[in-house]
Amino acid sequence: MCAMSSELQQYITGLTNEISRGHFDRAVQLGEKALAMEELHGEGNKSLLGEVYRNMAAASDRLGQNDTALKYIDRAYDIHDAAANKNPGAETLRERSATASYVGIFALKAYLLADSSDEALADKARLMTRQAEQDMAKVDQLSKKENADQYEINMASRWSMIESLAGEKKRGLALAGRAIRLAWQSERDQQKGLTGRDILRARTRAALRGMAAAAVNAASRFGATRDIAEKIALKTL
Repeated sequence: MCAMSSELQQYITGLTNEISRGHFDRAVQLGEKALAMEELHGEGNKSLLGEVYRNMAAASDRLGQNDTALKYIDRAYDIHDAAANKNPGAETLRERSATASYVGIFALKAYLLADSSDEALADKARLMTRQAEQDMAKVDQLSKKENADQYEINMASRWSMIESLAGEKKRGLALAGRAIRLAWQSERDQQKGLTGRDILRARTRAALRGMAAAAVNAASRFGATRDIAEKIALKTL
């Protein structure tokens, strides 16, 4: 990564901080300023550009701008996919896994909001989710850590919902169970200065997402309750 100007650093830091604060309009404004800087698009800043696109996708999604979120996350995926193909190490695979997960999430949301009529979106959600799973399995092999990667803990419940609603329900159920089992590991290796109470909250949220995934899987199995499954997923994803 190339040395970064203080102005670009300010925009990128502001983007992530405003997302954390829930100020998504402000986050998008700062992200747009970062993307307007030629410096960010230099060859040495490809990975950083991918992260900015991914954060812009997250902020756009929270603002209900589904098409914009898909546009940004697709750009992020192109960058992280190229990096992982060029150098398939733990870090590049982790980044591709995270970005592929969001591609799947946003594609599923778009699919559900279109009354489950666009099968291309369902295919995209399913295929990207499985790419994310495969990459994370390779990360686990390469890193040889005893604990699950935090990305996997965060995403297992979402992978489950995508499989339940746009893939294989059996896979969805297995992933829901995995999400619940992994919840207690959430933030176990964190270096963010979180307090014990913060960690407990993170683990509780992870467990609740896992239980929500199990509920989505159960409700998705019957036509009469499919609508309930979709509503839970849209609220939880």
